[in-house]
Amino acid sequence: MRRSRSSRRIVAPPEKPRVDVPSVDRMADEGFLIALSAVRMAVKNDIIIGALRDHIDYDPARYAATARDELGLLARQNEEYAERVGGMRKEVGKNRWGFDLTEDQRGDLAQYSLRLQVHKRLTLALDTEAADEDHVAHLVERAQREASEEIRDAVSTRLISLAIDPREAEYAERRADRLDMFLLVDLALLKASHAESNPGHSDY
Repeated sequence: MRRSRSSRRIVAPPEKPRVDVPSVDRMADEGFLIALSAVRMAVKNDIIIGALRDHIDYDPARYAATARDELGLLARQNEEYAERVGGMRKEVGKNRWGFDLTEDQRGDLAQYSLRLQVHKRLTLALDTEAADEDHVAHLVERAQREASEEIRDAVSTRLISLAIDPREAEYAERRADRLDMFLLVDLALLKASHAESNPGHSDY
């Protein structure tokens, strides 16, 4: 007996997996935190180079200027990205009503709109951060603490590498080198400790 056409089982096509798109606020907040981390790392590296290579005194104003420059640089980059994404968005959405857009083009249009908002938010947030003296000072203080920790770690590693055995033939010569290193270590640690206890008046 033939099965009627109406009794055949209709199989629905599989649904596309749903992808949750992060909100503009979340993406902007995460991007801002990443930017602050990058700026803090740049300031920290500047402090370490100034202390160990250039032997210059620690100057909070100098490193605050470095932080503001880095924040401004990232703000301008996001400003450029916003302009570029805005142009791409206009190019895709030339048809005012969107009747001729494919599904992929509509997806691109939504992504460009999202990215445009995020870059604009980041530009504003970074410029605002750079203009806030208290926030910049706090960023520099954190960078200073991290720099001091790295200096201590580097010093400890260096001392371990200088460990010597009194029975070695070159003990006396290497002992003199080790004493010289101890003097440099003491000076570096003293500067690091003083910088932490007096962030505004240290001589790193």
